[in-house]
Amino acid sequence: MRPRLPEYLAARGVQLHKRGARLVGKCPCHDDSKPSFAVLPNGKTCGCFPCDFKGDVFAVSQWMGRASNFPEAVQEVAAALGVCLPQDAARPAIRHATLPQRPAKRPEPPYVLSDSDRQKIHAARLAWTDAFHSGDPIVDRIAASLGLDRETLRHASWGESGLGLAAGIYGKPTWLCYRYRDGLKWRNPDTQADPRFQWIIGTATHPWRMEWASKPEVRTVFLTESESDCLALIQAGLEADGTAACVASPGTGFSHAWAGLFTGKRVAICFDLDPPGQAAAVKVAAWLKGYAASVAIVKGGEP
Repeated sequence: MRPRLPEYLAARGVQLHKRGARLVGKCPCHDDSKPSFAVLPNGKTCGCFPCDFKGDVFAVSQWMGRASNFPEAVQEVAAALGVCLPQDAARPAIRHATLPQRPAKRPEPPYVLSDSDRQKIHAARLAWTDAFHSGDPIVDRIAASLGLDRETLRHASWGESGLGLAAGIYGKPTWLCYRYRDGLKWRNPDTQADPRFQWIIGTATHPWRMEWASKPEVRTVFLTESESDCLALIQAGLEADGTAACVASPGTGFSHAWAGLFTGKRVAICFDLDPPGQAAAVKVAAWLKGYAASVAIVKGGEP
């Protein structure tokens, strides 16, 4: 199936035309104003320079979000090309005869917040509010550590997911926490510490500040790789007119299940420029296609 890469791309709606020894077209995984996607002269490999992607027909199936691993990609490509995969009845029989059978691994149940957990999250919110309005110097120290002003911190405190203060009741130094709908993420004040962040309660079931992006008047969503980057975009004024919202993925761990939350929105993915960040950005962009009105990967430039 590898030599049939152009045929597979055509089946998946990627329009290509001849340019020299290559086939070129608009990239299927980012908003492409000019053709930057190409099938190389060997006919078995394709790539997109802005997305930093290069691979064969099975790699592009996964890159476009149509498969999550190689076996799934083989099945998906075969279906697109009308290829009937051979069935080897002997191989499963040999496998069952030679390998011990393991019980299927059950998925871990989702974390459910207890009443005590919810009280602690609420206490963290109140501790932050009290510190902010009482003029506690810890707020200024936190703002300075993040390079932010107090107005940005005040704005980011609103809503179901916002800011909190550990207040020393979690066995951690009193410092900034990010309140998620179903969790509390503590930021270690020691910049050399490992881990830099720690979930004190629960986990992320949505991106941070997702309720802001869900508002009907919000048309553009800036998705960052971290909460501190999200705060920086707020300080830059991207939410000033009320038609845009800044939200954060908990690191590169954006869940495929969250793609539907961005339905109808214009999404700008502002992940870190290091290889893991850009690889995650490409993956998230592929997941958002079909849900978001448009998807763009921001790769730096002007602040």
